[in-house]
Amino acid sequence: MKHHHKIESKKVQLSIIGLIAALMGIGQNGLLVSLPFLVTHSAFSLPTWSIIIAIGSFLFLPAAPFWGLYSDKNGPKGVVYQALSGMSLSFSLLLFCVFMSNSYPGSANYWLIGLVIARIIYGCTVAGMVPASQHWAILLCGEQNRLKAITSVSIGLSLGRLIGPILSIALLKSHAFAPLAMMILFPCLALLGALCLPTPQTTPQQKRKTTASSSVVLKRALTPYLLTGLLLCLTIALLQYSFSPLIENMTQWPTNKISDAIGVLLTISAAITLFTQIIVIKKKKLQLTTMYRLGALLLFVGFLLFLLSNIWGVVIAMSITTCGAALLVPAYTAKATAIDPNNPGAIAGYISMSHTLGYGLASLLAYTSTLSPVYPIYICIVLSSGIMAIAFIPTHIANIEKYVN
Repeated sequence: MKHHHKIESKKVQLSIIGLIAALMGIGQNGLLVSLPFLVTHSAFSLPTWSIIIAIGSFLFLPAAPFWGLYSDKNGPKGVVYQALSGMSLSFSLLLFCVFMSNSYPGSANYWLIGLVIARIIYGCTVAGMVPASQHWAILLCGEQNRLKAITSVSIGLSLGRLIGPILSIALLKSHAFAPLAMMILFPCLALLGALCLPTPQTTPQQKRKTTASSSVVLKRALTPYLLTGLLLCLTIALLQYSFSPLIENMTQWPTNKISDAIGVLLTISAAITLFTQIIVIKKKKLQLTTMYRLGALLLFVGFLLFLLSNIWGVVIAMSITTCGAALLVPAYTAKATAIDPNNPGAIAGYISMSHTLGYGLASLLAYTSTLSPVYPIYICIVLSSGIMAIAFIPTHIANIEKYVN
């Protein structure tokens, strides 16, 4: 086999890896936009669909750290291949079962089993995509450009979350199942792109004698960052769950107008995230600790501004909150992976796991908006003040620097 087709430019390689990460964002947000249509065009209700989707997400908890460790031992390339193949296969099965349950509602239970299997495949394979992409990006950029590597993958995810809903809304105009077909096709194209990338040069693993005590120190050193990731995802997801009652309470608008407003807010949010992260990479001026603290502060102030009960207040609050989150993610990810430079994949896996836990807890707390539309905002304010406490207490940072050096 000739190898002259491999892409040599590091910049192009990094862009392809960023786009592979973008598929995660496109898939997650695209599926959420298609949900009302999946309910009307299949034999299953919204609560059933929520459970089916949650199965895939919760399997990320054990699978993300597993693939992260696997990527550290065997390199990220194989993990990315299996994640893309799993994604395409999972959406193919999902589309097939939705179509069949719509055509033959009598045998809905069989198709329900098929949908569950599709989400199990998704959870077990796609969980490796972000940890392996991050590991690959770090290998490409080199140890000294860790922040650039991590931010390029974060930009990919943000880009996916921005494009996902827009593409899905456009495709839904042609057919209810078009977004699912897109999620079968895109991973196949990404796989073709990945096959053109040379295998990244892994540094030979330093065989370190990891004593029990040092792995305890490692876990303790990681805790603040895993906790930040969990609280950040919890607050952002809870905020998104409570948009509808919050906006309805302020404006008394009809459902379709509220739905449009939420679409606009999510688009503004994704655009600001992208802009913030690109500026951070380009400037390289902010130190990690500064980024961490500034992000925590903006997040907290943003949530406070949601208490101004008018729709323009929401737009401003959303912009500030988003900017804070965009600074926080690369900051705590870079700090966490610096703790154990030999195993960036495993640490990215643990962070992915803490994000998933955050999203899961948010779905449990979402009911608080039925008690009062502002309750979720109060929860977000309390939890984001927790992130501020982590960011501004210098003791753990000193402990970690002692461990790293």
